[in-house]
Amino acid sequence: MSLFGWKKNIEALPIETMLLFEERQLLYLPEHGKRRELALVFRARPHIAWYVQNKAPALLEWLEALINEYRDEPLPEGEAFSALCTKLLESMEDWVVYVTAPEDYDTQVFTTWDANELTGLADFSGKIVVDIGSGTGKQAFAAAPLARYVYCVEPVYNLRKYLKAQAKAHGLHNVFVVDGLLEGIPFHEGFADIVTGGHVFGDDMETEYAELTRVTKKGGTIVLCPGNVDRDNDTHRFLTDKGFSYRRFLEPGDTYASGWVRSYWKVNE
Repeated sequence: MSLFGWKKNIEALPIETMLLFEERQLLYLPEHGKRRELALVFRARPHIAWYVQNKAPALLEWLEALINEYRDEPLPEGEAFSALCTKLLESMEDWVVYVTAPEDYDTQVFTTWDANELTGLADFSGKIVVDIGSGTGKQAFAAAPLARYVYCVEPVYNLRKYLKAQAKAHGLHNVFVVDGLLEGIPFHEGFADIVTGGHVFGDDMETEYAELTRVTKKGGTIVLCPGNVDRDNDTHRFLTDKGFSYRRFLEPGDTYASGWVRSYWKVNE
């Protein structure tokens, strides 16, 4: 059962939907938790295993070990295999929607937080803005009417395509979309007046912070909105130790993606 109530019927999708996943998504598989389901799918559909090991070569040893761990378990057939595939795709439902129906994200209640929570943290007027992990464009499209240029950095191809289409549909000719990651932002040192990101920070905090400060001009502003859940956890301590201010606000909705969250901001010195 879907946690979000997507319009997309994930149950109707084939397991080959995994062939649309980007390297960034695949690299999360070892942490995903559905080890048995993944192993049986990789054994039953070796072309998916081939795709994973070639799209994300760093997973080769993990993939081989996982398949070997479940090598003696009989493969389910027919409806049993279909049910297993559906269960696996539903456990990745946000990834699946990203690569098949990104417009579904814009119907979710948790995306309806007040954009002033972002634009009230810095002066975006006439500025060059880089938005990291743009997704479907919540932060980017909030900044665009104020900014000189907004550059959306997004690693998922279908989301980049969606962002371009949405920018065109809304007449936002100052929005440009590029491939890239927070750990390797594809702009030169001091490129942006403001660098933003929402729900993207925390996998490799030192590297990510170094990239944020590298790309932001001296005197420019780094804004993470939302930057963390509303807890004094490792992410919070890291950011406040680096000199970030913070405040809290409510993301609407009743899923794990919603609730009280924190925004962080800092002038780059």
